[in-house]
Amino acid sequence: MKTGKHILLLIVASAVMGACTGVCTKSKGEQTNGLTPQEQIVNRIATTAFPNRVIEVESHESEPLKALQQAIDSCSLAGGGKVVVKAGHYALNGPLKLKSNVNLHLEEGAYLQFSGRADDFLPVVLTRWEGTELYGHSPMVYAYHCTNIAITGKGTIDAQGGKEFAPWSTQEAPDRDRLREMGDKLTPVNERVFGKGTILRPSCMQFLGCSRILLEDITIKDSPFWTIHPVYCDNVIVRGVTIDSHFPNNDGCDPESTSNVLIENCTFRTGDDAIAIKAGRDTDGRSIGRPSENIVIRNCLFYSECNGLCIGSEMSGGVANVYMDNIEIGTVKNALYFKSNRDRGGYIRNVHVNNITIERALGAILRFETNYFGFRGGNYQARYEDFKISNVHARTADHYAIFMDGNEEKPIRNIEVTNFHVDKAERPYYLIYTENISFKESTVNGEAVPEYPEESKERQSCDVW
Repeated sequence: MKTGKHILLLIVASAVMGACTGVCTKSKGEQTNGLTPQEQIVNRIATTAFPNRVIEVESHESEPLKALQQAIDSCSLAGGGKVVVKAGHYALNGPLKLKSNVNLHLEEGAYLQFSGRADDFLPVVLTRWEGTELYGHSPMVYAYHCTNIAITGKGTIDAQGGKEFAPWSTQEAPDRDRLREMGDKLTPVNERVFGKGTILRPSCMQFLGCSRILLEDITIKDSPFWTIHPVYCDNVIVRGVTIDSHFPNNDGCDPESTSNVLIENCTFRTGDDAIAIKAGRDTDGRSIGRPSENIVIRNCLFYSECNGLCIGSEMSGGVANVYMDNIEIGTVKNALYFKSNRDRGGYIRNVHVNNITIERALGAILRFETNYFGFRGGNYQARYEDFKISNVHARTADHYAIFMDGNEEKPIRNIEVTNFHVDKAERPYYLIYTENISFKESTVNGEAVPEYPEESKERQSCDVW
């Protein structure tokens, strides 16, 4: 078996012949003069394009999983095109594997319902679980080293994650800890096999080592774990997607060690973080060393039950160049949350957040956390630097409006906050081990935040994770 360290990080796009039914790749020579940095990122994303070939699948098939997979396989082998899934119910007793140059188009009324039975998602596939590589249960929808792939249309994907997988959240600690120990020791990945009899929940939808991915307009329900999870990918667009999934660890979209990403016009109704940007965990993540970067998130609704926008805590390969604009966040634990601990290493840098409204945070509105729970005794401080946060309005923070908990070795530095307003907060701000932090035109509880707030003399905690 090949290890994930041998994954081809740059996928060469296959030549696609014939007229295009999708949006064709933008020219790399386009002028960027006058464009904002986030517009430049969006303009550089290579997009999907498909030949006019169409294969239709209908719900009366006696073996719908076989019929869908055969349609995807034959379409890819023929040079690509669109596999149209007609309206109807499709009971799928195993994973669906995407292939290069195929647009899986779910017509309105098409309902793909996976079995939710754990054994149906074996044999194992190469994956990443909370930032550590392994061979584990297959995601419901899986793509490996594909290029030019899409899932589009008004249909629904129902993972039925609550049937068997979701209860594993209270049972998986032994396997979780065994995997983390393997990652810390850099055990060869082909020895990290977590198949039948093991308890680690798979993502609903994972793309591993893929390029030019489009998810558009679909609805995804009841994921067993993280919902949309691109890993080692490049050129990803998630547009107009609705996620309605409320089991434990049901993050909405988690780009991990993935570059050139656009997430826009989406609605996240999730049991965990709406969006969490990742880059691997601890020794395993630092060894691979692939960052997540050039990510634009805009015009979305975050109705998550845990946190709003997160970077981390699995961010050991580094995260850079993240732009977040025009987001509505409901009641969450922490609204804008950057998290790691002393096991991680890595960095979070060049993050721009603008035009955010927040109803309520049970913990903090703006939170920089370098002492995230689960610390295992390492000595790898993360670097947080170069953030610009502007035009944020929040109604209520139950604990802190601003919480910046740095570390002495690598203080949180170069954070510029402008026009940041919290109507009501129990504590206006807490800062420790920070450098060059400034607030302009900002208020909490109707009072101005000092432009350069004093640091706390004692470490405080915010136990809302």
